[in-house]
Amino acid sequence: MLDVELSNVTLNYGFKNILDGATFQVNSGDKVAIVGDNGTGKTSIFNLIYGNEKPTNGTVSKRKDATVGFLTQIAPEVTGNISVRDFLRTAYGDISGLQERMHQLEAIMGDPATTSEELEKAMNAYGKAQELFLNKGGYEIESNIEKMAANLKITELLEQDYSSLSGGQKTIACLAHMLLQKPDILLLDEPTNHLDIPTLGWLENFIKGYSGSVILVSHDRYFLDRTIDKVFAIADGKIKTYFGNYTQYVEALKSEREAQEQAYVTQQKKIAGMEETIRKNRAWGAQSSEKAYRVAKQLERRIEEMDKVDKPKTQKDIALNFNQETRSGNDVLSLEDIVYAYSDGEDFILCDANLSVEFQDKVCLIGKNGSGKSTVLKLILGELSEFDGQIKLGSNVKIGYLPQNVSFENEEETILKEFQKYFNGTLTQIYSTLASFHFYGEEVHKRISSLSGGEKVRLKFAELVQNDVNFLILDEPTNHLDVRNREILEEALSRFEGTLLFVSHDRYFINKVANRVVELENGQFTNYLGNYDYYLEHSSQFPPEGPEQKGPRKVLKR
Repeated sequence: MLDVELSNVTLNYGFKNILDGATFQVNSGDKVAIVGDNGTGKTSIFNLIYGNEKPTNGTVSKRKDATVGFLTQIAPEVTGNISVRDFLRTAYGDISGLQERMHQLEAIMGDPATTSEELEKAMNAYGKAQELFLNKGGYEIESNIEKMAANLKITELLEQDYSSLSGGQKTIACLAHMLLQKPDILLLDEPTNHLDIPTLGWLENFIKGYSGSVILVSHDRYFLDRTIDKVFAIADGKIKTYFGNYTQYVEALKSEREAQEQAYVTQQKKIAGMEETIRKNRAWGAQSSEKAYRVAKQLERRIEEMDKVDKPKTQKDIALNFNQETRSGNDVLSLEDIVYAYSDGEDFILCDANLSVEFQDKVCLIGKNGSGKSTVLKLILGELSEFDGQIKLGSNVKIGYLPQNVSFENEEETILKEFQKYFNGTLTQIYSTLASFHFYGEEVHKRISSLSGGEKVRLKFAELVQNDVNFLILDEPTNHLDVRNREILEEALSRFEGTLLFVSHDRYFINKVANRVVELENGQFTNYLGNYDYYLEHSSQFPPEGPEQKGPRKVLKR
């Protein structure tokens, strides 16, 4: 059954066509990812399907009576003071109305002033409302809300005002609201934002088992691999359909590009040969051979009429190559019997915890939200000093650090002035180096405060690669990076000959980079000598089908 269809859709913003003849179909039960570079129209497609926008040309059609849910990246505001629990109750719409009607009838039936005739009418109406309420699953509303809140780790938020939540908490509450609604068509724009790894496992299995159709936009490639069966790839306003998960799409795209490259090279050789023949025949024609002129013209016509193979587009990647001129010793880092508590001295993040990192280890530190991963990095960096135990850095260790929220000492500085603190070359060399990180020309005079999150990350990496670092400590390094730049970072870290310790929720990234996973749970470190898939296979912390239904973890009480 066809749920959604775009047919030859054009969407024009001013002088630019975002979509130009886009066509695709989504059948009931399909799990689809929309992929493409930033600005290619992924969110615009969601707006077209939901009805927020109309196409300039072409048609957008949905199955008659199909319900659509749309999770946006920025959660909507809600008027009035309403608790998260009451907000989630609104997902049930008419059932909530029935429940309110039943409460009114109960009040009438319990009022001593109600006449016998009024009582009989109220009882009849109540019986019908109750039957309808029961058939619609009304008595399961509260238990469904509790289960969903536990699944998405927002149980402790249920009694808070929705308006008091952070942006990320509101987004998760909106996700819970939508999943409770169970629409026929789910549109999810970056649904994995703000979710920890165990919760991602639960959401993956929810989507895989969802009876309706799901259309996703996400940078989480591991999430896509585990949920989708179809990819809509946007390029130049057109959409091409690929069957399979994200990795299969990438493989198919690579094969296509290789085939196009080969076809282009072969055709260019053929054209070059024909042009050489044309040149020779024109030369012979000039020496009185009319036939040679005719052959030259025929060949020129053949070249003009030839179906040309486009030259494959190549994207200039950022020049991310970490220098490591000074080698560290074999023992890079040691944490011995570390005890660390928050400032109140009661809640403990680490309790007699031990961890060692050796030369060329590539360690990913994972754990639930709030388990203390970023705190561990701050302890290693010396940003926190009130702890028991010993933290030792090995000989010749030179640290390069990328924080989760990238900031600079003076954000009113320009990109150029900031970068000159780390680069000693000529102005021409500085411009060239910044250009290799996609800061071109006059852009280098932009103030850092005006940069996006992704631009700040690129600038910080540009600074890091200028230093002779042999121990990289990275806190959520893929935040704000698009898929291509994540791939570039993966390749650079795979080539890096030093030592790496990082925190990440990007499981695809962990698989590509880590040779060891360390889990922080209950104040202790547990080692797994492999990548994320190895950890998932051997960890008893949570099964592949999803986490236990628990709220956010409480840190230890010593």
